[in-house]
Amino acid sequence: MRQPRPFPAYFNRYRVPPPLAFVLLLALLLLPLAPTSAPAQGKARVHFGDHTWTVDVADTPTLQRKGLGGRAALAPDEGMLFLYPDKGRRTFWMRGMLIPIDIVWLDNRRVVHIEHRVQPPPTPDTPPPQLSTYEAPVPANMVLEIPAGQARELGLSVGDRLSFEFGG
Repeated sequence: MRQPRPFPAYFNRYRVPPPLAFVLLLALLLLPLAPTSAPAQGKARVHFGDHTWTVDVADTPTLQRKGLGGRAALAPDEGMLFLYPDKGRRTFWMRGMLIPIDIVWLDNRRVVHIEHRVQPPPTPDTPPPQLSTYEAPVPANMVLEIPAGQARELGLSVGDRLSFEFGG
């Protein structure tokens, strides 16, 4: 009677030593459970008139969910730019936010809606059902978050165009 092989014939066909085959198989099984690092967050420069913001780019669902949540301050030349692959009604909330901001919705590079001086929730851990939401009345594929009051201060309004430099 023939003894059963401890590993599938596939591993033997390619001459993989049994201990290495076991390690490879175990690694493949555990790979989905391994912690993943956050995606690399890019930078961009956004220009309007004489003002330039250096912004973090949120172009993945993970970065978009986090947004500016947890940030204790935002310098006058900082912000966050959310990029989406298509145009749609983008809804924002202030979950985890500690600072007030202006939210600027864009259709490509043209401003289509602005929410001024959006305030953070009473506590950073306010549950989602109690959070206020903010949505542009028209589709957008980009959203810019900047320090509260800057949109009015700089005269930014619906119809204005912004320019961008990505990378770096």
